Amino acid sequence: MDLLVSGVGIIKPAEMGLDMEACWPVFEDCINEALDNIIAMRKREGDFLEADIAARLDGIEESVDQIQKESSDLLSHYQQRLKDRITVLTKGIVEIDPGRIAQEAAFLADRSDISEEVVRAASHIKQFRTIMNSEEPAGRKLNFLMQELNREFNTMGSKSDKTNVSHIVVEVKSELEKIREQLQNVE
Repeated sequence: MDLLVSGVGIIKPAEMGLDMEACWPVFEDCINEALDNIIAMRKREGDFLEADIAARLDGIEESVDQIQKESSDLLSHYQQRLKDRITVLTKGIVEIDPGRIAQEAAFLADRSDISEEVVRAASHIKQFRTIMNSEEPAGRKLNFLMQELNREFNTMGSKSDKTNVSHIVVEVKSELEKIREQLQNVE
C-alpha cells in the first residue's frame, strides 16, 4: 500500500472548479448592501458633525457680539482707569489735566482697539459656514479657517485688558478647539 500512495501521479485530487460568474450575484448583493450601509452611516455622522459645528459657531458669533459690546466704551474706561491710578499714586495732591488724560486714554484705547479682529472673525465664521455647506471636500479649508479664527481671538485677548472679554475669549478658544477636533473627521 505504501508503494501505491508514495507513487507520484498515481493519485490526484479532484479539483473542484468554482464558477465565479455564478457566485457573483450573491456577492454583488452583499457588497452593494454593505456599501449602501457605509454611505448612510457616513451621511448620518456628517449630519451630526455639521449640526454640532453649526451650534458651536452660533455660540461663537454671540461671543463676538458680546466682545464687541464689552469693548465699545474703551475710551471712557481708560480715562477713568487713568484718573483712578493717578489719584492713588499722587494721593490727590496733583492737579490732573483733563486734556492730557483724554490724550493718554485715546492712545491706550487705540492700541487696544479690536474692531478689525472682530470684523475678520465675523468674516471667517461666515466663510466657514459657506464652505461647510458646499458639496466639495472641505476639511483642509476649514482647518485653515480654524487657525485664522484662533489668531483673531488670540489678538483680541491680548489687546483687551477687560476681564469679561478675556473670559469670553477663553470660552471661545475652548469651542474652537472642540470644532478643530471634530474637523479631524471631515474630508
